[in-house]
Amino acid sequence: MTQKLFDDGELFEFEAVVISCEKVKKGYEIVLDKTAFFPEGGGQAGDIGLLSDAKVLDTQERQGVVYHLADKPLEAGAKVTGKIDRDTRLRRMQNHSGEHLIMGFIHKKYGYENVGFHLGASEVTLDLNGVISYDELLECERQANEAVAKDVKITISYPGDDELKTLSYRSKLENMQNIRIVTIEGIDVCACCAPHLSSTGKIGAVKVLAAESYKGGTRVHILCGLDACDEFEKRQSAVKEISRLLSAKPDKVADAVARLLKENGELRQKLSDIAAAQADSIIASLTNDGRGSFAVFTDTLDANTIRRIANEGVKLTDGMFGVFSASQGGYSYIIASSNVPLRAKSKEINASLSGKGGGSDAMIQGSVSADRQTIEDYFRAN
Repeated sequence: MTQKLFDDGELFEFEAVVISCEKVKKGYEIVLDKTAFFPEGGGQAGDIGLLSDAKVLDTQERQGVVYHLADKPLEAGAKVTGKIDRDTRLRRMQNHSGEHLIMGFIHKKYGYENVGFHLGASEVTLDLNGVISYDELLECERQANEAVAKDVKITISYPGDDELKTLSYRSKLENMQNIRIVTIEGIDVCACCAPHLSSTGKIGAVKVLAAESYKGGTRVHILCGLDACDEFEKRQSAVKEISRLLSAKPDKVADAVARLLKENGELRQKLSDIAAAQADSIIASLTNDGRGSFAVFTDTLDANTIRRIANEGVKLTDGMFGVFSASQGGYSYIIASSNVPLRAKSKEINASLSGKGGGSDAMIQGSVSADRQTIEDYFRAN
């Protein structure tokens, strides 16, 4: 068993003795007599850092023994200095302690449990076993940040069996032994194995980013502390750039976007009306006295407009009717027929016209690179 020192989450440096060092596929697994490196668990990744001059790439635990995956070996019996990667550990503790903090308010007000937790590199997710609105989450966020300002104490304890029987606490697991309790005084009591900050003031800030329905409950995305600041700066930079592009003040960006969307919708409607008029004109001009296969050519039109023309033109032929719309490097097409099985015919069509596409027996669509004369000659021959 390794003596674990990470009950003090703010212990970033320690002295230890190497018990063993074994070569493994990805490096060297080093076991110490004691360690402040937290092994992966409870939704949080294992710590990284240094053991003297060996770089610790990951930390895992198996049967009570903590294994430090390092990039170089250390001699058994050697005394080493362990240094936790302070920035990585601090950010993880800010996010994890922040998750406990906001969950304390969610649980107290709505009774929901956190049934899933993941602390990733770019965001934190917590899965609630109940439905909560975004406005309700923001109210819990506000309460969490008020608790940050009050710098409430966070403590670690290992209650005995008798005390646990009377203690009300949150836990995602049942029938645990040596239960480790993280308490945010007056706000939350939760069973958790991970390192935590010593007070809520060190969390810095708690921010709800998004929420969505998930497995009958709610998945909540949050960030806390330095990670929340980084995300805020990234979003502010995006707003600043949008503000520049729209020639609008940052606080007027939403109004500018709404105006742009309205103008875009009006323009799309005008284009749709123009396309419909083009289709009407083409349909009115369609003639095919011989009832053989034939094709028409148009400027760039959308697929729905081309399909409308094809549905009318196919009525004039016992063979195939094709609509070819100019596109970069050739034509996009829709070919329709009431008598020719086009699914089987498509391979021949595409081979003859240097194209690709497919569909049903009644209609196929795709694109070709053949020129207009080649297309017209093919339709006349079929």
